[in-house]
Amino acid sequence: MALIIGHRGARCCAPENTIPSFKLAIEAGVDGIELDVHMTKDGELVVIHDDTLDRTTTGSGYVKDYTINELRKLDAGVKFGVEWRGVKIPTLDEVLREFGNKTSFVIELKHGSDVYPSIEEEVLNLVKKHNVKAKIVSFDFNALERVRQLDDSVELGLIFIGKARWFIDIAKKLKAQWLQAEYRLINESDVKITHEAGLKIGAWTINDVDIAIKLTEMGVDEITTDNPSLIIRNLKHTR
Repeated sequence: MALIIGHRGARCCAPENTIPSFKLAIEAGVDGIELDVHMTKDGELVVIHDDTLDRTTTGSGYVKDYTINELRKLDAGVKFGVEWRGVKIPTLDEVLREFGNKTSFVIELKHGSDVYPSIEEEVLNLVKKHNVKAKIVSFDFNALERVRQLDDSVELGLIFIGKARWFIDIAKKLKAQWLQAEYRLINESDVKITHEAGLKIGAWTINDVDIAIKLTEMGVDEITTDNPSLIIRNLKHTR
């Protein structure tokens, strides 16, 4: 049975990567929530997808050029809809504290310590502080290597665009447990080869019920979706 992960919470229905979005995903019954982490100018870990503030907030410029107090003055909801006015960018600490006993987490490092000094260590510290179940994933394989050097037991997942079989050797080198593949590039052979290698495969980002059903029938281990309520409701008979 595939795990269902809420992409940035319930991105379909609330401002992404915010407390309300995560609440909606959990209420829908997800197995976990996916979120993205950047670091502020003064070293705070914040949950936001883009390097810049422009798309999702009332601010502009790079997240890394702002302190946490400056970011707290921005609105991260109003661009999604006026009814969400006043929603703030959360810190990773706030999210793990709020939801740590309710769900698991897929934490994406948008950059490693080459951009955000010691981010890998800081994320691990918060995961341990809140004693949460978490998988750390990234397109930045150097960041994943650093995480593995710091912690030999945390779950790791390689995110990529390409065929899963191309990344099996890299995953084994990093002692990662997961391949996180773009769903359009997954077929039954990829799932079989991944499983034969002793790895799990997750698919992102699926918002179509028929595609979700097809992937679960292939044996995909995890489905990430913007619309967890829709996908969960229609996959009940396969779970």
